[in-house]
Parts: sequence; structure tokens; C-alpha cells
Amino acid sequence: MVIQMKTNVQLCRAQCTSCHLFCVRGLLHEGDHSCGTGHRCSHNCEFCEDGLKICGTPAGHPGKHICVVNAHLCGEPCKLSGKRGCLEECTKVAEHSEDEHVCSALVHMCGMPCDLSEIKLPGGKTYSCPERCTIPSDQDHEAHSCDTRLCPAACELCKRLCDKPHLHGVDPRAHHLCGEAHSCSALCSAPGTCQIDTSPQSVEATFTGRHETYQYTKYTQVAKRLQCVKTIPPGQTSHEGVHIHSKEKNPFHFCEFRCENCNYFCTLPLGHQQREHETSHGSMTQTRWAVDGPDGTSLELGGRKYSSNDEGAPMMCNLVCSSLGRHVHVDYCRAGEDGTCDGAEVQHIGARINPSPDKPKDWVTHGLSWRRTGFKDPYPRDEQTSFAKCDAMCPGPEHSAAAAGGPGQPSYCTLPMFHPPRNPNDPVNGLGYTSNDGHLFECRNPVVMQQAFHVIFVIDRSGSMSSTDRRPLPNAPATNQITRSANNRLGAVYSALYSFWSARHAAVTAGQQTVGARRDAYSIVLFNENATSVLSNDFASSPDQLLTVVLASYAYGGTNFSGALRAGQAAMTQHWSTERTPVMIFLSDGECSVPDSSVQDVCRSAIQLGKPLSFHSVSFGPDSSSSSLRRMAQVALEIQNNAPRGRGPATTSIPSSFTVALDTVQLAQTFLGIAESLRKPRGSLIH
Repeated sequence: MVIQMKTNVQLCRAQCTSCHLFCVRGLLHEGDHSCGTGHRCSHNCEFCEDGLKICGTPAGHPGKHICVVNAHLCGEPCKLSGKRGCLEECTKVAEHSEDEHVCSALVHMCGMPCDLSEIKLPGGKTYSCPERCTIPSDQDHEAHSCDTRLCPAACELCKRLCDKPHLHGVDPRAHHLCGEAHSCSALCSAPGTCQIDTSPQSVEATFTGRHETYQYTKYTQVAKRLQCVKTIPPGQTSHEGVHIHSKEKNPFHFCEFRCENCNYFCTLPLGHQQREHETSHGSMTQTRWAVDGPDGTSLELGGRKYSSNDEGAPMMCNLVCSSLGRHVHVDYCRAGEDGTCDGAEVQHIGARINPSPDKPKDWVTHGLSWRRTGFKDPYPRDEQTSFAKCDAMCPGPEHSAAAAGGPGQPSYCTLPMFHPPRNPNDPVNGLGYTSNDGHLFECRNPVVMQQAFHVIFVIDRSGSMSSTDRRPLPNAPATNQITRSANNRLGAVYSALYSFWSARHAAVTAGQQTVGARRDAYSIVLFNENATSVLSNDFASSPDQLLTVVLASYAYGGTNFSGALRAGQAAMTQHWSTERTPVMIFLSDGECSVPDSSVQDVCRSAIQLGKPLSFHSVSFGPDSSSSSLRRMAQVALEIQNNAPRGRGPATTSIPSSFTVALDTVQLAQTFLGIAESLRKPRGSLIH
């Protein structure tokens, strides 16, 4: 600013365009030169006797003052009329003998345009001098130069004027410099970061996700490259050597490695010996959410929901994992040439998952994810230990928020993340159990803790069950034994029942050193046109023993659903217990009709005894023959829903249902609560 002020108060001092006085405008003015006067000479005529007339020539003219030239002198047009500086009229004596008429001007200038034309200035613009050549016209010359002494361009390194002659800019290689030393304006070019502010920059931002929009504070690191401290010598455009921000022998620079998630620089010195980088971490502006599951699946975190492709900026690298609890991270698959993902800390994701669904991805452990970033894990040691363990949870209702009277208290698997399934039959030391899908928990088995049932199996063994359109499940345990006796629809029923009994048995006895009696009671009724009870209120038989009981019967005869329901009702009422919820599983191909009243009688008798019946019909025939089985489940469900609440908890009543044969094991899991582990939707941030 000081340089600009000095320039503005300097006078132009070129000749006025309209007279012979100096221009009093600013040094860098635009437009014509002006002396700021009326441009007429104010002196009296030297030829008039009275001396009262004013000189009529332009101000600052050379020669004598004269009011009207042709009144006192020759007055003919000057031979150089039109040249800059010419006074136009001959000032020789009237009727002079010389042939040439010449005015009194000392110099008649060339008047050609100044050669300083279309020169390139430092800012990229071009400049052309508006002045005319002031060299005398009678003097031989090749370069046309005006009366401006110095180059009009500004210095390339400051705002002072160039100190070189006016025409030096004609050379295209010329540099415009003021002749002074300059501070280098370039930034430090040394490797690393010169300065990192201790406090991050915070701005209010808006998150707009698939499920909600809210305001949050975004934190970003302020890292700078400082200005070079070297001086550029006078007459030079640059200094020797590299740009550096300090005159110290070895100036300090921070490491130039950045976190791929928040873009923060490492805060250790450049070239540090520590294997891991360190930083304070900030908002994860370089990431997006990847959530496992169908489109729209959400992950709840801190009371807010996030889905795949939602931006990760509201999260912070050093806080988000604590909010997630036990969790996994997601990364792009790094499979080798054989296409396999090796390592105990990696689990390949078979499904396509956003963002970039075409790029295969892996679940990776918390520890491996941080090692891959190159940065030190910022979480406390105890949290790192917890994050390394499996994220499967016990499904027991005692861990829910409702049971805890506040936030839920989940019971997690104690094995490492991505561990191979543990054998449910392996013994467990102390309190704890192994779930049916191989997770180890330190809490009580929820299957053992739940309510007990009296399960009445009512099995159709009529002649239509000998059809071979349904067969025992291939490659399943006991299939060979079953097919030798019943390789048909009835065999498919026996196969499904064996899977049911085995799954229930494994869940209840998992990890136990000794196997005691079941809490559930089993009764079995086989029917065609007649119904026969082959097992009543049994607590001790193993799955193999139960299979032996039913394999003694084969398919033949007619079908009587009403008689079968009465036999099942008799087994229920005869062995009624207030400690057990009645469950009837009716397995048939459906090729029989039954009045609603037959189902209503069974269900109402259970209500009269104190608990509603949970009735489940299972079809082993074509869908076209399943209408009666569907109707039976519908009637039972209506009565069950309208039944008065008992004195026990509301959760003891399992809704009646209709199921197809392939879902029999799933049916066991649904209403008998086989202890499969739970897991929140997996989700993480990916850059």
C-alpha cells in the first residue's frame, strides 16, 4: 500500500498534449497529458507598442510572445506544420528573403507511435504506450521513443515501477523489476507439513441420509505450508536453492502421511522412527456407510439411523468404534490370485454391498482395519480387547432393554471375531453354554430358562401318505434308516420330526456333562381312519428312541381328521400340567376335510383348563390339498387370540400357524426357542 501511495503522488512531467507545459497528472495516469491550465500563454505581446495585448500562442512556447503572428511577422504556414511541437506559423520577418517558412519552435518532434506496443505485463495483460515519438524529426533514428523516461510496467515481485528505460519492454525476454531486494512469496517446498494448528477447525454442517437429516459439527485439521523466508536479490526473479520456511539448519516438518478416513496429517516428525503414525483424528469426511442386508437396511447409532451410501462425516475416527461396541469394519477385498481371502481376521462378504457394489468386500476385525490404515489405534486397550471378540449375542430375553429396565445389557460370545463354530456338544466350564450355531456365552442357556411345553405330535399315516412325491431329506442323519421303512410322504414326516427332535435335544443339552430329563413332554398320536396313541407324556426318550417308536407304523387306510383331533385332545387333557404350555403339531398331506367345530372343541378345552392351545398344522402334500390344514390353523389362531390372559407372562403363548414341510426345523426354532445367536446388522464406514 505504501508503494502504491508513493506512485500515486509522483507527477507525470511529460509535455501537455495541448501546450508546452509539463503534465501534472499522476505518474500512472490514463488518457491525455494535461498541465491543468488553460493552455494559452498569459504574457503580453512583445511587438505591440502599447504592450496591452496578450500573447496568442500555446503556454510554454519557445521564442518571443506575440499576439497575432501575421500582424507583426511573416505568418505563413511553417514548413513542418503538423509535427508535434510546431507553432504552425512562420515567425520570420514579413517578406523575408529565405524560401523556407519556419516557426519559432525549437524542436519539431517525429510524432510516430512509440515503439512500446503490445508488451506482455506480469499479470498476463498487454500494454501499448499511447504516446508519440519525441525525437526531433530532422534527426535520423530507427527506434521511436516518447518522452517517458522509465518503463511504465509494475515490478514482477512488488507494486513498485520497473526501474529500466522506457523501451526495455520491447525485448520479449525482458523482466520488469524495481531494482530492490524482495521477500520470496512462494510456499515452503520441503517434504512434510510446516504447521498444524493444535485446535481443529469446526463448522456447522447438515447431514442428509436415507432416513433422517440433522445438524452436526464437522471437525477438520488446519495444516499449512508456510511462506519461504529467503530473500530474492535485486535484479533477480528468484533466489538460489529450495524454498524453506525457516532459517534454521534443519527446520521442523510434520510427517506428510494422512489418515484415509478423516484426511488428518500425522502429527509426528517427518521421517519418524515409530512404525505407526499418530494424529488426533477428526470427522470422517472421506467415508460412506456400508450396511449389510437388503436395500434400506439401517444401522442405529446414538439414536440415529444410517444406511449404505450415507456420508460418514458426522462420525469421528477416534469415537465411532466406541459407539458401535463390538463390531467389524468393512474393506475392499484383497484376495490373492487364487480368489481366496486368507487370515483369521478377514471374512469375505458374498453379497453385493453399497457403496461400489461391483467391488467385492470383506469384513475385517477392528485391529486389522487400523493396522491397514497405518495409524496407531486410538482406542483404549480394554476397548481394543473387547472389539477383538465376536459380535454374536445371546438371544435370551433377560438381556433386552425391557428386562433391564433401561438400556439393554447384551451378553456377547467370548470367542474371537470370525471364530470357527464351536461344537455345541463340547462341555462348558462353569456357567455358560454353546449356542446351536457355535457361539460360546457365559450366561444361562435361554432354552433351559424358558417355559416348558407339552408337545403333542398328531401324525397322518393314511394311504395317501404312501405317495412318493415327498421323501425323507437326503444326506440327513437317520435318512437311511427311515427310507428302509418309509421312502414316501410318511417318511418325509418322520425325517422332519427327527430333525425337530434332534435340534431341540442339541439346544437343551449343549455343553452339559450329563444329560437329564427334558422339561418338555412329548406325546405322539398316529392316525388314519382310526387314531392310536403310541407315546404319552414322555420326558426321557432320545431322538433315536422316538424315531424307533414311529417307524413301527406305516401308511395305509383312510383319513379322519376329527378322530385325530379328539385323540390329541385326550392326550392333552389326560396329562394336563399348569407348568407346561400345550402345543399340538398336526402333520398331514391335507387330503381330508374337517369341520371348524372339531378344532374349536380342542382349543376351547385347553382354555377351560387354564392355557390357550398353540396349534401348528404342517403340510406334506401339494398346495392344492392344504386348504383344510390352513383353515385348522386359522380357527385355532382366532380362538387363541381371543382367549383371556392367564396368570403367567404374556410371552408363554406362541401364535398358531400353518407351515410347509421344508420349514419344520424353522418351526422348532420359532416356538421352542432353539438358542441361535443374535447379531445386530453389521455396518461400517469405508473410504
